[in-house]
Amino acid sequence: MPGDRLELHVPTAAGRLPIRIAPMQATAGIGPFDDAGFLFEPWWPGVRALAWVEGARITRLQVDGLADAMAAFSELDDELPRQLLEDEVILDGSLLVLDEGGWLDGDLLRRRLAGERGAGRPAFVASDLLWSAGASLQRRPFAARRERLEAILPGGDRCVVGHALRGEGTLLSEALRRFGFTGLSARRLDARFRSGAAGDAWLRLPMVPIVPSERPRLALIQRLPLGAG
Repeated sequence: MPGDRLELHVPTAAGRLPIRIAPMQATAGIGPFDDAGFLFEPWWPGVRALAWVEGARITRLQVDGLADAMAAFSELDDELPRQLLEDEVILDGSLLVLDEGGWLDGDLLRRRLAGERGAGRPAFVASDLLWSAGASLQRRPFAARRERLEAILPGGDRCVVGHALRGEGTLLSEALRRFGFTGLSARRLDARFRSGAAGDAWLRLPMVPIVPSERPRLALIQRLPLGAG
């Protein structure tokens, strides 16, 4: 779209994927709203990460503040590449850690990031697809990238495409508030990916959780009775 800043990337010597991508950063919004031009989903209480999958393995987990988080979340290499229906992809999403009951646990996540590999069970919730089959999708609108993501990543126990709702941010926010979520992601469906500030292409909308609230559970949130639009 006019005014979008597109980042140029140099492919690796071994394959067609870039070595590194500067992520797009969401803009702070005011609160939940309804708009048919946006896709709304939970703002997961985890860590933002880009995942490189090449040669049927995760070759890199790019996390803010860490050169590579692969050592801390190595178990994902046994699951995510097997679920994907194609190779040479870069996924954008959130790293989470679940306790034995499948509940999201922030303390276990912090322990993982500090190097305690046996703390909880890691999970990855994908929200965007930046490269597919060795080709960049960054110039394509988010709606097309998301459709492709859902086509190549079938649902699993710990590596999933996030539950989302088109157009109805207030409805989704009400469903999420009882699980203690404090934020909602709103992405414009016609927006292309660009590194740095997203402007109105991607908003982080604050929510006030219901207190007392249920603990968020990945499998339960994925089964919320809301269509994807």
